[in-house]
Amino acid sequence: MSFAHRATAADGRRFALEKPEQKPRQRSRLHIVSTLRFLLRSLLVICHLVLALVLCVVINLDFTGRVDADDWARRWLKRLMRIMGIRFVIHGEPAPGGQMIVCNHVSWIDIPLVGAALTSRFVAKSDIQHWPIIGFIARAIGTFFIRRGAGGSKPLLEKLRPHLAQGGSVVIFPEGTTTNGHNVLAFHPRLFQAALDCHAPVQPVALRYGLTRQGEDIAPFIGDDTLLAHVTRMLRSPGLTAELFYCDPLLPAHYADRTTMAHDAEEAIRRAVAPETLFKKPALLELHEQHAKAA
Repeated sequence: MSFAHRATAADGRRFALEKPEQKPRQRSRLHIVSTLRFLLRSLLVICHLVLALVLCVVINLDFTGRVDADDWARRWLKRLMRIMGIRFVIHGEPAPGGQMIVCNHVSWIDIPLVGAALTSRFVAKSDIQHWPIIGFIARAIGTFFIRRGAGGSKPLLEKLRPHLAQGGSVVIFPEGTTTNGHNVLAFHPRLFQAALDCHAPVQPVALRYGLTRQGEDIAPFIGDDTLLAHVTRMLRSPGLTAELFYCDPLLPAHYADRTTMAHDAEEAIRRAVAPETLFKKPALLELHEQHAKAA
């Protein structure tokens, strides 16, 4: 079976399993299997990270411009998803050419997942560039970094505009934080200004994660969970299925301001992730009303 494929109509459902009761002997066997799986995957991930470091050195030393860093990154991330046991199903087709890709945010897994499905660069918080190994890899593949706090988006916008104007693509997570994957938070509209200024289409992409074979919802990275603990659970898991929904692209010519565009992107993703909340007040509108009352 192929690692990723285009979805059919039967793939539209969310994978839900009831968690069966396990006898002590069965639990012991599953624990042994999960431990062996963890050890094997950990070894493969370490080897894959070493490969990434080698590729990054090649990219940094390439003065001819022949090395396609974006394509190499996509291939590397796709292999990482296979090692982690994450199979992804794609619904629809992305808009052609350069674009701003906006996604709902569930976990750190979102980044390798989207990166494995399409060729693009990412926006990440600025402190990631100082992380060991991961920061070096992120800088080598051209990640854009944003500083949290007031005025942090202005320097980033100055870098995004020429990238989009030259036909490049970039992925952002406008919620600004992760969720449990069953709802969509208000989209922050600031970075949408780059798409409007460059007349680049905005491609909403909805991400949904299924359950494990044991019926566990392990994908969300939220609350007090630590990165190490979450990665460990993922490596122990027998695997899960993720779904990517390409929604209809938003064309800048149809919008006069970034707030409206952000709202429409939010609602497009909400239709795929949490259609039962469509008749509730839009999250962005509710946030604006709260700010108005506070003022």
